[in-house]
Amino acid sequence: LVGAEAGTASVAVALKDVPRGGPLPPRIKLEHPKGGCLEIAPHGAHILSWKIPAHSEVIYLSPQAKFGENDGIRGGTAICFPQYCYRQFGPTGPLPHHSFSCKSNDWEIERGDDDASKVEFVLRDSEATRNSAWPHPFELRYAIFFDAYGELLTKMTVRNVGTTDFEFTCALHTYFCGDMRETTIQGLKGVEYQDAMDKANPLKTDTAAALSLQESVDRLYGPTPLVLQIIDKKKGRSVTIAKDFPDVVVWNPSDQGKKALGDLPDDDFEKFVCVEVGAIREPVRVKAGEVWTASQKYTIGGS
Repeated sequence: LVGAEAGTASVAVALKDVPRGGPLPPRIKLEHPKGGCLEIAPHGAHILSWKIPAHSEVIYLSPQAKFGENDGIRGGTAICFPQYCYRQFGPTGPLPHHSFSCKSNDWEIERGDDDASKVEFVLRDSEATRNSAWPHPFELRYAIFFDAYGELLTKMTVRNVGTTDFEFTCALHTYFCGDMRETTIQGLKGVEYQDAMDKANPLKTDTAAALSLQESVDRLYGPTPLVLQIIDKKKGRSVTIAKDFPDVVVWNPSDQGKKALGDLPDDDFEKFVCVEVGAIREPVRVKAGEVWTASQKYTIGGS
């Protein structure tokens, strides 16, 4: 069992101190020799924290997040595979919301030379996944690289190890720290999006030079530019997202939607904005024996 008891978060253990071949602790820490720290839960291969010198925490994690073996973790970066369910617009697949990878305890670490700046997780099909509504043989790799100067790279690789083609959707669901009302997102002007907050007229085109989050927002953009930027005016910080995923979801429940979330303090919706890269609008098809890959890189700077 890699998840801690529900509602608790264990102290992180440095990866170099985790015995090879043994059970994984609930929380793993990577410390760059030149500064910077990354914490990850093997449960879901879920990034929980990213800190670099001269900056405060970059990734928001709810103080009420649950870490039980069947829980999704509120905050951080969740890996949604093989289905990202944008359920506001009706069923998008047979699996539960965001499917099984983000709640899986079957992730393993592929250990190399214990480089403190990188780690790779791998998830393979199991009896449970083969008996699910998505029964395909697969291998999902999630590689994480970071430095001491403000860059974090994550890469998804999906291999079809079966004999028939399969399709999937996916997303990397990241919560960024920042005052919701003082944060803007640049790079989406002219991009079409589905607006879950307007059921009568959901399909729109963004006309703003920068998206400002003053109330509940839940939008699926696509296709999107290769580079976006999150500007946190209050912290004087920017996060540039360079990616080759086609789609982006921007989400914050605001005061209107917070009551539906049982693992988020009442006013914490003001402390984050979710910018989620993914392949969502159109399923990805991977032929038998072939591989699909996509990545994103965060770069921290001044605003």
